[in-house]
Amino acid sequence: MGLDFKRMLCPVDMSGFSLDALRLAVKLAGASDATLDLLHVIEDPLDELYMSALTQIDPALFETYKSEPKRRAKFRRTTEEHAEVLLKQFCREHVQPLNQVRYHVRSGDPLEWILEVAEDCMSDLIVLATHGRTGVKRLLIGNVAEKVVRHAPCPVLTVKPRIPGNPAAPLLR
Repeated sequence: MGLDFKRMLCPVDMSGFSLDALRLAVKLAGASDATLDLLHVIEDPLDELYMSALTQIDPALFETYKSEPKRRAKFRRTTEEHAEVLLKQFCREHVQPLNQVRYHVRSGDPLEWILEVAEDCMSDLIVLATHGRTGVKRLLIGNVAEKVVRHAPCPVLTVKPRIPGNPAAPLLR
């Protein structure tokens, strides 16, 4: 019995938590010859992950963002473009390349974008870390992951954080 996945979505926040989900998604996509859609959502464009590099690109963008609401769209676009570069770099450094990868970067609410991109891409499966960059906020499963499981238009495979020293930690080696 083969895997029937044609499109998979893997939200990536570039944390160690999402890296485990990404590695598993790459293996599953490779095994089923599926297209893998990687989604990164920028919740806060002033997050230090983006600001450190963006200020090197154009220091005036930060001041523009703070003082001129009309120019926030340009700041958002620049942030998204830079985030896509970071996402591609993150993937190159941590996983084997796939032939069929599409990158999506959005700004706003992660839950809304995960559900929308899954719908737009007609995803057959979402591979999602149970916790994100902010760490373990809830005992069992992260808030966004729980809501994705409840509202997704397709099956969701959740990947919990590995515990150091846990012999079950390797993912599908």
